[in-house]
Amino acid sequence: MLESNTHRPVTREALCAVQLEMPETTVNVDALYAALDTKRRSQESSWREIARELDVSPSTFSRMAHGRRPDVDTFATLLRWLNVDAEAFMTGGEGHEAEEPSPMVMVSTYLRSAKNIDDAEAKALEDIFEAAYNRLVTKKD
Repeated sequence: MLESNTHRPVTREALCAVQLEMPETTVNVDALYAALDTKRRSQESSWREIARELDVSPSTFSRMAHGRRPDVDTFATLLRWLNVDAEAFMTGGEGHEAEEPSPMVMVSTYLRSAKNIDDAEAKALEDIFEAAYNRLVTKKD
């Protein structure tokens, strides 16, 4: 038996029942890898150079390319390098999918946080993206 905070015994069966009620949350490795690859290509770097910069094993990227999740410390390092919150790559279990943020909100957030463009340039890029996005969304409806 396990002990709870109130010093009452907790059975393994009770613990398993609680675990069954919690939705499963996983990392969307494909989306994470795509984001890493986009940033890597924008910097014109190799995977080995990125691995050296981040002090992670180069094989991490190879494993991720094949759908394997990084360990938690590496995941945190990759998120910090991307400057993105973990939630951007989290998926819930069946029936527990988080609401996807609007692409416009995401693009605006990234553009406004970019240090290499000013507000007027960010606004111009937002307008271009919004026009293209709305055109594509309208085509699909």
